[in-house]
Amino acid sequence: MKVTNLKGLRIYLKDLRIARESGSDGRRTEDRYVDAAGTANSSVYLPDTSDVLRSAQKGDLYKFAKAGVLSLNDATTLAAAPGPGSSIVIQHDLGYPPSVNVFKKVMVGPVVTWVDAVGIVDVVHNADFTMVTVFNTVALPIDFLIRIG
Repeated sequence: MKVTNLKGLRIYLKDLRIARESGSDGRRTEDRYVDAAGTANSSVYLPDTSDVLRSAQKGDLYKFAKAGVLSLNDATTLAAAPGPGSSIVIQHDLGYPPSVNVFKKVMVGPVVTWVDAVGIVDVVHNADFTMVTVFNTVALPIDFLIRIG
């Protein structure tokens, strides 16, 4: 899930705290933050785990999005291929090959629907599995919804 920090503040997500086993003292917790990265409108991708999705529906992510501090928006427009703007590089830093789901926006009358984009995008992972690049392969600009899990 793409989380964009709209205010340039360091945001603490207490409902996404991670508890891990520790070799010496039982359990150890790690806090989860959305860092400011120096400016407003910097983004981070969180894996689509049940904890992250729950937080987006009714937890800290939801609360901060409703307050206008964060944006939870995975949609992006890619330009027609080939050419500038026809791809997007997503830095996720997960360190494992995540599933990448890409949907294209389709209008059915006045209603927006999202359809699986198989066959019109190429998805390429780097060797360390810290980035993924999504390429639009058709000669039309298209709105895509990109989810990384």
